[in-house]
Amino acid sequence: MKKMYLLKILNVFLIFLVFCQHDLIAQSVVITGKVSSSQGNPLSGVTIKEKGGTGVTSTKEGGHFTISISGLGKSLVFTSVGYITKEIAISSSNEVSVILDENSSDMDEVVIIGYQNIQRRKTTGAISTVKGKDFENTPYATFDAMLQGRVAGLAVMSTSGEPGTNNIVNIRGSSNLGLANNVISAPLYVIDNIIYDVNDFGSAYGANPLQSINPNDIESVDILKDASASAIYGARAANGVIIVKTKRPSTGKPEVRVSAYAGIADMPAMKPIQVGAAERRLKMNMLYVGGQDQWFANNQISMMLTDSLNPAFNNNTDWQGLFLRSAQINNINASVGSSSDRFTYRFSAQRYYEEGVMIGYENDNITPRLLLQVRPTDNVEIETNLFAGITRAKHGSGEGVYGSKYPFTTWGFPSSFWQITDVEEGVYTGRYDDLMDNDRTTSINGNTAVTLKKVFVPELSFRTQFSYNINNNTRDLFQPALITSNRRNWARSWVYQNQRWELESFFNYNKTLKEIHNISGVLGYGMEQNNTNNRYLSGYSDNSSVVKSISGISSGSDLYGWSDLQERARVSVFGRLSYDYKGKYLVSGSYRQDASSRYSRDNRWGIFPAISAGWILTEERFFEPLKSVVSFLKFRSSYGLTGLDPGSYYAQYMTLGFNGNYEGARLDNGDNVAINTYNGVGVTYPNYGGAASASSIKWERTPQFNIGFDANFIKDRINVTADYYVRNSQAMVFESQAPLTTGFSALTNNFVDIRNSGVELTINTFNLRPESAFQWNTNFNIAFNKNMVTKLPNGGREFRTGPPWMERTLNVGQPLFPFQVWKVDGVFATDADVPIDPLTGNRLRNGLTGQYYKAGDPAPQDINDDYIIDYQDKVSMGDPNPKVTGGFTNFFSYKGFTLQVLITFIQGRSLWNGYLSDRLQDAGSASLFSTWGSNSAIAGDFNVSDFWLRPGDQARYPNLFSNTVDNWHIAQNYFVENASFVRLKNIQFGYSLPQSLTSKLKFRTMRVFGMVDNLYIKSWSDTPDPEAVEPNGYSTGNGYPIPKKFTVGIDLLF
Repeated sequence: MKKMYLLKILNVFLIFLVFCQHDLIAQSVVITGKVSSSQGNPLSGVTIKEKGGTGVTSTKEGGHFTISISGLGKSLVFTSVGYITKEIAISSSNEVSVILDENSSDMDEVVIIGYQNIQRRKTTGAISTVKGKDFENTPYATFDAMLQGRVAGLAVMSTSGEPGTNNIVNIRGSSNLGLANNVISAPLYVIDNIIYDVNDFGSAYGANPLQSINPNDIESVDILKDASASAIYGARAANGVIIVKTKRPSTGKPEVRVSAYAGIADMPAMKPIQVGAAERRLKMNMLYVGGQDQWFANNQISMMLTDSLNPAFNNNTDWQGLFLRSAQINNINASVGSSSDRFTYRFSAQRYYEEGVMIGYENDNITPRLLLQVRPTDNVEIETNLFAGITRAKHGSGEGVYGSKYPFTTWGFPSSFWQITDVEEGVYTGRYDDLMDNDRTTSINGNTAVTLKKVFVPELSFRTQFSYNINNNTRDLFQPALITSNRRNWARSWVYQNQRWELESFFNYNKTLKEIHNISGVLGYGMEQNNTNNRYLSGYSDNSSVVKSISGISSGSDLYGWSDLQERARVSVFGRLSYDYKGKYLVSGSYRQDASSRYSRDNRWGIFPAISAGWILTEERFFEPLKSVVSFLKFRSSYGLTGLDPGSYYAQYMTLGFNGNYEGARLDNGDNVAINTYNGVGVTYPNYGGAASASSIKWERTPQFNIGFDANFIKDRINVTADYYVRNSQAMVFESQAPLTTGFSALTNNFVDIRNSGVELTINTFNLRPESAFQWNTNFNIAFNKNMVTKLPNGGREFRTGPPWMERTLNVGQPLFPFQVWKVDGVFATDADVPIDPLTGNRLRNGLTGQYYKAGDPAPQDINDDYIIDYQDKVSMGDPNPKVTGGFTNFFSYKGFTLQVLITFIQGRSLWNGYLSDRLQDAGSASLFSTWGSNSAIAGDFNVSDFWLRPGDQARYPNLFSNTVDNWHIAQNYFVENASFVRLKNIQFGYSLPQSLTSKLKFRTMRVFGMVDNLYIKSWSDTPDPEAVEPNGYSTGNGYPIPKKFTVGIDLLF
């Protein structure tokens, strides 16, 4: 508390100091001019700054600009993406004409690192950049999905095709001990200097908080991958940092931009099934080889054999068609903005709407944004940044008896409408869609930031920023009595609310001494508070189904609810110092110290330092002879420490229960007296069913090492970046079983260490000469990552999690959560092939069912040679962590035409195919009524010949009708599949109309475009889509498919 108090005093003092400065303003000179390319075309949007001064502007239409500088003899610096930066000394007030040469190198770009902007050639960290123009107008609700395959080491996976859903985003591998929680290993997002930590948004259902960021507002995205770039963010940077810079308006008269597109989301290619006559033939063959069910034979077999046209036995129901559709997509985006020496504004708004390809799903998202910037004097700047996301979504038929059905499993559906109830038929055909209010959510995410910047002298400035975020998510689900199990109306309501404020203040210093020593630094502090408030209410009623909310229900067993409030706070101090000598020897160091209320007094503060160095060889005199081949070469290396404070807000405290009871006196009749008060006061007791208090818990720490190089060849036409990294996630918070003697069920502490190490490679090429009218550029990136557990509690003993039939493990030296399965070597062709226990003379036995193996059963390996197949014989095989990720982009342009093709790939990942296990389990039902009748499900794309039928068969699958040893148990290696895939992710085609035509139409520019997304996937799995599986790698076949999308649109600039 004392440190918090001192920081608050320091904050007030510094703000007071800012406004007590006396401004010395030199006599200014107004300079006008024009900027053109080497080909004579005027350039708009070129940034112009006074070197060593505060004047800044940009060119408007026609390349014209006006800027006020502090006096003659000063220099102006002209920068623009894709052009070589130029510096010109101003000796008179005459109009200036400037020509910029094209630059295929990106080393002169400015990238954003923690609290500073820096030229890319001087960076010593691993930083990658994606331009907003590369993915704008892509049909997704969130920009993170648009980054897939564009950055080496950035793995983006869509576990669901549901519109607006959360994605898995990992930088340099996963350290996720939460299995199904996507955001635990998510990076930190920084939006225009506003901290945006998705881990703060709690458990909001079906809501991706990044939907509040309009993708078309994004100028660039910088991905900070190593500790030297991200350690200054300290407590939140263990998983990397993604910095988003939004668009700023150009100088001059207001620019109005409107873009819109529309299209369809089409059904993806599904795994084939058999219907109609093909299904009948399959099931008839099952009857012939599967024996006889007496009841079924007496009552139904003759009907099947004599009435082949009866739909009860000749299924013609298109189950996928009942639940899938071609859905509409539309988007409109508009913005207006302008900038002058004293005032800048930009307002934008987008409305993105996408129907789900599964009936009952939709996402409607509105994202307004307002930027206001005022410069009352030459050295004071005040900025307000407001942006929000308002999302209304439907999530299908919800839960319940029939609500969770998907058309991709087999066991969830009857073979036909024969013998199903009217209610079931109504649900399947959609007759009750209006009656069922389905599953709806409303999300409101608001963000505001007010920033004050004060320039004392050109070398020193001060900046303070206050930001506030509120995220409110509500979910309402109603199911009428018609479809609930107890035949009563059931309504439920959830409210998830998160509020967060943060204040950061820092000094920024830049100085050049004798034109060879360049020094820059940052020194600042911050404070932050976050609270989460969640509420739930559920009620049963016998009211009319027209009332679809919780109302008119008296208290009692029909009404249930709970609420949860959690708060935490953090304070920080941070700094960075960078130095370079003649722009070729680079050194940088940063330091951050964070204190979190999650930890006890002894462990509250965490320290996160980093250091890095670089050497630009091409600036050396001895390298001159090689510059015709190698135009730029920089080696760099870094080491640093980042951190994370995950887990419970109150893990350091013991949790208590209330309204409990304990055994009292025993009555004469032998009954116990339950006592729930003590002297009239309710009983409060330690919650032994949970984890014990963890007062010794401390910060997770992530030491990171990186070494790499950046090289440009042949006049910057080939750019290569390569990195090797080691990222050790240490002291990770993990819950382990507690000894019974403690009285608690679990212990929580810093038990686990995980290492991610690998290599990243990015190659950009400009394949044709710059003067060619036809241009072809390529980007290829690939990353190899090895994920491994390096420390576990209890002396490194194996830790198992999950139900016994689907175990995952943590083992030192292995990846996170490999699948535990029995290794099966085909099928026992005959009884003689089954191993015999020499001590008992009995065949191999299944320890779970107690049955002996025989011909036609799977042939598992007996790992411990005890002739019993049980959990001790399982082995680790496959895991959900990708080993290789990457993408390949080709960009073509000719005059006004452009074409971009993006291919993405993930290799070395496995999945657990519960979809196949369930399908075979259905097919292998012992009941012929289930095999043929209303419970028999959709017929899979297999033949009876795939299964063992008689002694001697060399079959793909075991005996279909004898299942004494659980033939289709999912914990067998033939249900572990290769989840690798190559996806033709995105194709964009556009045409910009000639300026001569657009000017007649009163537009500055006009562009029409078309786009295809998710056109084709090549995979090696039996699942519909190996990407759309659960984060832990398990696939039930129930996942929402990733659809194909086709859109066309227009982009207008007024």
